[in-house]
Amino acid sequence: MLQTILSKCDERYQNSRREFSDCSYPQYLYDCEACLEHVHHPDRFPQDPFVRHYDCKNMADYYTCKYSCKYTSELIYGLRRMDKLRSEPALRVLSFGCGPCTDLFALDQMQESGELTCQTIDYRGIDCSKDTWENVHKDIKGFENEMCTIRFYYTDVIDIMADITRWTWTPNLIVFQYLFSDMLKHSGDQKTRAFIDRFAAYYNEKILPDTYIILNDTNLHILAGGGRDYFDLLAGKLFSSSVRKGRFFNAHSQSAGNPRGYPYGEDSDGEFSQNKNLFTAIESGQWDAYSPATYCKSAQMVIRKEG
Repeated sequence: MLQTILSKCDERYQNSRREFSDCSYPQYLYDCEACLEHVHHPDRFPQDPFVRHYDCKNMADYYTCKYSCKYTSELIYGLRRMDKLRSEPALRVLSFGCGPCTDLFALDQMQESGELTCQTIDYRGIDCSKDTWENVHKDIKGFENEMCTIRFYYTDVIDIMADITRWTWTPNLIVFQYLFSDMLKHSGDQKTRAFIDRFAAYYNEKILPDTYIILNDTNLHILAGGGRDYFDLLAGKLFSSSVRKGRFFNAHSQSAGNPRGYPYGEDSDGEFSQNKNLFTAIESGQWDAYSPATYCKSAQMVIRKEG
């Protein structure tokens, strides 16, 4: 699935550059890398009059090619730490801020390799940027069959919590993939905390034992624009749950604000023994035009609801 989606995104992106069409911000010379810098690091551009979001189909194609192998790898490492889930015959996945669906790519890859024994996957992805991800999601929907159902809900994650609490369907895998750092940038700390409170109430009332949550996000604290502090805030509100946390590749340059680099999870798993991007397409240079990362460097938490 991942290889197919990346190939489609690459073809669209290369065509868009040749045609110089459908670019919302021509002052960036049709350079989606520059636009993503504005989305991810708005503090670096105080003079920019535009508040940037994931707001362009070309950007979505570029983003998918640049980040999907790394993010999919990070989730595969996390899924490998979920012993009970790996033998679950039917996976029901609720993905908050699904974007290019790297969690679905991870599950597909693990099915292909025999690491997962599930027979069916019911995937429900939530993202507020319908127009941005339209092409990518249409490609992903092409993989639907009797063993894999895929649904998308295009709304704010805070707004949809009221609907989710009324669903008779409940997930056994919940994914927060770079959600909190993005919410902090674009919705603020107060709304992020409000979402955590609503989700915790839903989890404590409706979620069944042996359901897993994986949280994967930038390994930075809130003051630096990261999401990892929300991991502990959320975990502290969840009843009857076990928690494991850790990080990839603690080799960031040190600074006065982070004198020990970016540690996370010392009282749990600490730094993971492996951080390699798991896809050979990266090693072969197939996606070099998008400057993909060759290693993982996120903070991660895995939560399991106990019986």
